[in-house]
Amino acid sequence: MPKHRTLTLLSGLSILWLLTMSVAGAADLQVQLDRNRLSVQDTLTLRLTADGTTSGEPDFTPLTQDFDILSRGQTKTTSIINGAMSHTRQWTLELAPKRTGALSIPSLSLGNARSQSLTVEVTESDGGGADAGSRPIFLETDAETKTPYVQQAFEYRVRAYFQDEPLQATLSDPLADGATVERIGEDRGYEEFVDGQRYLAIERRYRVIPHRSGRLDLQGPRLEAVVPDTRAGHQRDPFADLDQAFGGTLFQGFPQMQGLGNPGRRLVDRAGDLEIQVRAQPEGSGTPWLPATSVQIADEWTPSQPNFRVGEPLTRTLTVTAQGVTAAQLPTLDLGTLDGVQVYPDQPQSEDLSGASVPTAIKSFKVALVPTRAGPLTLPEIRLHWWDTVADEPRVAIVPARTVEIAAAPSPVTEDTAGSEPAGNIESSLDAARQPRSPEPPGIGKSGFWPWLTLLLGLAWLGTLVWWRRERRSRLAGAAPVTEAQDRRSTSLNAARRQVEKTCLAGDARAARAALLDWARARWPDHAPQGLSQLASRLGGKEIGDLLNAIDRAIYAPPSEVWDGAAAWTQLAPWLGGAAKEESARTADPLPELYPRP
Repeated sequence: MPKHRTLTLLSGLSILWLLTMSVAGAADLQVQLDRNRLSVQDTLTLRLTADGTTSGEPDFTPLTQDFDILSRGQTKTTSIINGAMSHTRQWTLELAPKRTGALSIPSLSLGNARSQSLTVEVTESDGGGADAGSRPIFLETDAETKTPYVQQAFEYRVRAYFQDEPLQATLSDPLADGATVERIGEDRGYEEFVDGQRYLAIERRYRVIPHRSGRLDLQGPRLEAVVPDTRAGHQRDPFADLDQAFGGTLFQGFPQMQGLGNPGRRLVDRAGDLEIQVRAQPEGSGTPWLPATSVQIADEWTPSQPNFRVGEPLTRTLTVTAQGVTAAQLPTLDLGTLDGVQVYPDQPQSEDLSGASVPTAIKSFKVALVPTRAGPLTLPEIRLHWWDTVADEPRVAIVPARTVEIAAAPSPVTEDTAGSEPAGNIESSLDAARQPRSPEPPGIGKSGFWPWLTLLLGLAWLGTLVWWRRERRSRLAGAAPVTEAQDRRSTSLNAARRQVEKTCLAGDARAARAALLDWARARWPDHAPQGLSQLASRLGGKEIGDLLNAIDRAIYAPPSEVWDGAAAWTQLAPWLGGAAKEESARTADPLPELYPRP
């Protein structure tokens, strides 16, 4: 046989062998489904089995076009039969259909091996149960607005409905590219009738802030739940009849075993996506851009009735309160320039209020002012431009300009002026000098020993006093010394506590809030709380937290609602008094009491 024919024959055999191996590999990758018909809320189990020695992982990406992959697991099996060893790998996937209709399970690949493709029919309802029209679970979503402005915060609500109380439930978060989505508040549960059917409803709220104008696709969340399986023909507990024969107590307390009993029915539902059209910032709306439903600026002074005098410090606090925005969106106020005044600004303090019915943010600007010259002083107007998203028009929050008169510093009192006398008094002294003098009393030398005895007793008393003072100082040295800084801190803390009491008794919730934060700064000067919520955490206790939240709510309550500041002070006093007692204990005299207290 010619050589070239031999090579051609070998090449043909090699190609035939490769094709045979390829077909064998394809046949070794098998896919199985636990059903070929299901409702859109049910789940589907797919098993992919590979026989033989394999490496790598299958590509399951084609499945995601029509299905969500809820879970994935893998097992490996090695068996020896008649001396021959075989290997098997199996992947188990739980799938949830994304839509109804005839959905395709595409061919899956592992190396050169490929599985066959299958078709699954997905219906709107499985037709089982007593009421074929009822839905075991479903989701509803809505947005506060579908045409917000860029950077305008709006609320997105999700409601999950359950026909029966679920054994297990998981709700994913909505997603949006180009926006911040943040969960707010706690879930709220209630009962609601839908199409004449009673459902248990769970409501969850989110805050969405778009970062750019244009179309925003808000992807709805997915609900996964395990509910009791009430369908006819569901898997029956194999021990139910035997247990009933023994009075229903034989297997009571046995743990639930996988594959036995009625573990429940796993369902999946997903909310539809929402298309949001985000509007751009209107022309001429001003800078900075602040879309909100309400903006106010409060102007407060410490002391509340300021006395403008050269060299005497004053504290001015400007507080911006805005609804419909977060604290991070609030801009910095332009306080203008002041001539003839030394200005010492503090770092702005901002926080988001908890418990408010709408998103509410606060930002405070505190500045210390020390006038350096007498005369009129004009505090310039402060303006903050913002956009009213309710009326859809621009607005300006204004603190009007104010002119005050700075008084001169008091004149210093010198020794010459303190010792001087009116002219009339001088003349009287001269007249008295002209009068004849009476004889002088006898001197010491003529009084005998009594003056000397008096002097000796006085020196002895003075020495005793010096010794007692020295002994008392030595005792004080053993105790913790009271420093000048501690004295100032105790005085400041007590003054701040009195200011809290004064504002509470006056029924001024806003001033009470500012006074409480001043007390906190006096109590913890190095790391003071930034808001009432942090102050509640620092003091500890749910009771004080509820009380401080009530003060926050009172600030934004309708005018018809009156805040009972006197009752609030009765509850606040013990919490603020503890720190005052601590400070007073440090400055107390360390000498023991004469009569110990019981």
